[in-house]
Amino acid sequence: MGHLLVVGSYNATLTVFSHELPLRGQTVLGDRLDIGPGGKGNNQAIAARRLGADVTFAVKIGRDYFGTEARELLAREELPGGAVLEGRLGTGVALIMVDDEGDNIISVAPGANSELTMNDVLGLSASIDEATHVLCQLECTTQLFRDVARWARGRGLTVVLNPAPAAPLDDESYDLVDILTPNETELYALSGAEIAPSSEVSEEVIVAAARLLLDRGVREMVVTLGARGALHVHTDGFSRFEPYQVRAVDTTGAGDAFNGGLLAGLVAGLPMDSAIDLGMRAGAFCVTRAGVIDGLATREELDREIPAHLTRRA
Repeated sequence: MGHLLVVGSYNATLTVFSHELPLRGQTVLGDRLDIGPGGKGNNQAIAARRLGADVTFAVKIGRDYFGTEARELLAREELPGGAVLEGRLGTGVALIMVDDEGDNIISVAPGANSELTMNDVLGLSASIDEATHVLCQLECTTQLFRDVARWARGRGLTVVLNPAPAAPLDDESYDLVDILTPNETELYALSGAEIAPSSEVSEEVIVAAARLLLDRGVREMVVTLGARGALHVHTDGFSRFEPYQVRAVDTTGAGDAFNGGLLAGLVAGLPMDSAIDLGMRAGAFCVTRAGVIDGLATREELDREIPAHLTRRA
């Protein structure tokens, strides 16, 4: 059994559920407001922890009401409190809108997330000495990712990057990534492919875009495609993982649930196929619940509600 180090963000989330998403300059009336915890690092750390992984979550929050809520949540989730640091800025905040189809739009004010540095992470030596895998996102700075990835590579850790939100990366950054986990929109943004995400886009086109990043140094990629499943792309070819059929209520956090499940599987020593399948089950479970934290399953919940079928097409 390995140990997962998640270096990333915590955001308080304010979610408005409405019949439709607004167009530019448009105001729409919502049905209800949900206020709760979020942030990609937070969601992914909790997702992996609930699925049985040993997790350390390195994060920086503000000295405010949302920061107090963050500490209480992470303590309940049995994530080490010593890795939760205080910044000068306020706790990060995410504003989310969700429509009747479960689709969403999101805007984030990073706050204290932007203050997290490699020196902060190194100061957690007692908590990170046993790490075998490190998972980062891009809600903190890209410089933090590069610093963490260089440190992890020097220690022989597996480096996983969920490139969300998509941001420009140089070739050195890609060369530090063992596993890249973009969604379709992020893949096209990073690869420079001028393609709009759509159910009409062929898997050959998606794989071609992924190979542009493999050529820049990434070892392998898992591209999540929402209701269309996922593609595992590597130097020897690719595999298509069929989706689990569920009724989506809220797609917010599905990618985070997937990444948490993927890393929980890898840390437990599962082969990549099985780890991807665990991630897909976690993502499918998540979209059946309103709100992210309530959608992060335990292993018992997954086994009961979404039994594994591990179907894929090479």
